[in-house]
Parts: sequence; C-alpha cells; structure tokens
Amino acid sequence: MKKIFLFCLLLLGGLSTTAWASCSFDSGYMTSQLSISLPATISVPVDATPGTELWSSGWVSGSDNSVTCNSSGVVSGLLAGGIGAAVPGFTNSNGYPSVFQTNIEGIGISVYWCNNANCNPDYNNVTPISSLAWSVSATRYALKNSWWVRLVKTGPILNGGQLQVSGTSGVSYQNLPVTQLTLTGATTVTSRACEINPDSKNITVPLPTVLRSDFPAGLGVLTDNSKARAFQINLRCDSGVQVWYRIDGASSGNQVLDNASGPGMASGVGVQLFLGDASSTLVHPLATRALIATTTGAGQAVSIPLAAKYYKTASTVTGGQVAVTATVTMTYE
Repeated sequence: MKKIFLFCLLLLGGLSTTAWASCSFDSGYMTSQLSISLPATISVPVDATPGTELWSSGWVSGSDNSVTCNSSGVVSGLLAGGIGAAVPGFTNSNGYPSVFQTNIEGIGISVYWCNNANCNPDYNNVTPISSLAWSVSATRYALKNSWWVRLVKTGPILNGGQLQVSGTSGVSYQNLPVTQLTLTGATTVTSRACEINPDSKNITVPLPTVLRSDFPAGLGVLTDNSKARAFQINLRCDSGVQVWYRIDGASSGNQVLDNASGPGMASGVGVQLFLGDASSTLVHPLATRALIATTTGAGQAVSIPLAAKYYKTASTVTGGQVAVTATVTMTYE
C-alpha cells in the first residue's frame, strides 16, 4: 500500500512600507565633473608671512544638475587623496580647518564648493568641503556646481619642487556623489629669496650709559670700543641668491643717525653704524644699497654684522636719553 505524505510549506515575507532613504538624479542629469589646472609656476617670497595667498582660481563653474531626495540627511565633502592633513592655525570664520597640506612643505591648499548662482566672494565665510554637514530634506535640489581652489603659504619654503594633487575631491547628497573636482597639471615652486630669522625682525640694541667727558673734544665718533655695541641681522637663504640690503634713518649728515627730540632726550649726540664688530672702523653708509652675499647652498645662513657707536654732533652735549631708529630693507636677486 502506497503512503502519500503531504507537506504544507508556509513562506512568510513582506515589502517595506518605505523605500530606502536616498537621493537620486532627476532625468537627464549626472555627476558634475570639473577640472581645474594648477598654475605652471609659483615664485614664493620666502619672507612672505604665513597665510599669504600664492594662487587662487576664484569660483569656477561646472555643469548644473538636479537631484531629488526622499528623506532627510546631510551633504558631505571629501578631499582628494593627494591632499594631506589640516595645517594647524588655519581656520575660517566658523572655526573650520581651511588649509591642508600639499606635497610641498610650506604650501597648503584650500578647496571650496558652492551650490548656487551667487557664490560668496569671501572665502573666509565659505565652509571648506571637508567640513560640509548641511541638512538635506526630502525635496528636489537644483544645483549650480562651482569650485574654488587656493594655494597658501603655511611656512618656510626653501627647497621648492613640483606641487601635484592626485585624486578627486567630491561632494555628496546623502549617498549620491553630485559633483567632483580634479586638479590637473603640476606647479613648479621656486623661492629664490631669504627669510629673516625671528630674532632679527625687530632688533633693539641697548647702548651703555656714557659721560659727556667720554666724548672727544671735537666732533666725531666715541672711539672707546667698550662703549659700542655689536649686533647682527640674521637670515636664511636659498641657493644662488644675491642678498642686498639698505639701511635708512633720519640723519643730518656724516652718516650719523639723529637722536630723537623731545623732553628728556640728549642733544649734540647721535649714533653711527659700522660694518663689523665693535672694533670696526668701517663706517656703514646710510641710504646706500649694499651686497652682503651670493649664496651657494639651500638654507644657507647669512649674517650682516654691525656695530653701533655714539657720535658727537655738536660742540655742546647735554645729558638725557639716546634713541635712534633705523630701517633695514632687504632685496634678493
């Protein structure tokens, strides 16, 4: 006798009552692709302060597109793989990191994106793409895609080289990449110049106290070297740079810096500068351009040795303070 077994198989399943949260392109649109070419060369003044803009693309428009989102979410940005970490000390007005490392130490990069037709011309008030976290609602977005790239000095640049940024930067609405930026080309970085050492940017030279009897009977410099003070202007320079400088200051003649006038100030006395140490007899001329060195190696140290000495400018010297001011102007070729 045959036995027949019957099995009842119950399969349970279902469909979600809500679709997966996402954004999608409207018909006829796709990811906006834009390329911006880096400058062929940049010549960087080494003594330019950090934060100096070296190059800027301004706002560059890419293609428009349109997306529709079916739920809330956020806009996010991603920097290209060839861009490094945030450089400390560089933030925009909202406190977001705004400058990032490149492959050339001392040069940073900023990347911004704008989604409308009226992009803010002040980059400091634009959110860098790495900090994007704008809210997205369940609605349609008509996007005007524009990008802005800046190269910024972040510190000393002595070796130069080829600045390149590999990879693409992009912006996404939730899970959807709506725009991407590729930086093309390579920038040759040169910086044939010098950087003044921090200890030489503002120099105060304290001269010793002297007596009227220390001065010569006639006009002229006080020859007692113990009453002079030597000092240096220190720099660090690239290779192959001619380093020129000029010293200027108020002077009534004889290459002597005039003492300041006013209550409590001495009269009949000024200060004369000499090239070398306190024993030098080589008077340094004022308002005259002079060559101090032609460098032969990268990062070469260059010093301008000077000495300050009292100078009797009138037959009568009265007691008081002595304070003279001189300005040193550096030029490089």
